Amino acid sequence: MPTDNISSNEFETAIASFRASCSLAPPGEVLHLPSWGDDEWRQLFGCTKIRRVKAGDALIRGGESDKTLYFVLKGSLEVILHSSDGLTMGRVGLVPTGSVLGEIAFFDGGPRSGSAWAIDDCEVAAMSPERYAAFEESTPTLAHELLYALGRILAIRLRSTNAKVVQ
Repeated sequence: MPTDNISSNEFETAIASFRASCSLAPPGEVLHLPSWGDDEWRQLFGCTKIRRVKAGDALIRGGESDKTLYFVLKGSLEVILHSSDGLTMGRVGLVPTGSVLGEIAFFDGGPRSGSAWAIDDCEVAAMSPERYAAFEESTPTLAHELLYALGRILAIRLRSTNAKVVQ
């Protein structure tokens, strides 16, 4: 079960780790916002709640109605899909530091389409739709840039899924 609250020092370290992962990795699974500096990231993560997830614990469970968007600050999680009869279909993705998960339910409001388990000890920044609305109200330009970057990740993931289906 995720736990909340980390110190301000840990918060700054987590932001630095997230930014480093975003800038060092090739654009793809990471959140790509190259024009953002420390101030922009602090504004974003100021509208989130930091959670720790121990290795082996679930962050997201398929079928849940939660709409929270998660930014992976530290660690990595695996995403697993289930068939309609509840059987595990297997790992469909690995979400590294610098990326996001939970974006489908965040955007469409439907139940979680899969489950996400921490591979190692993780820290995530949780953003509910209500917290996103506050971020959007206070910084509309940053909110627009964030949505565009999230759309990019969704498009990359969809192309990857399409490629697997066609094979």
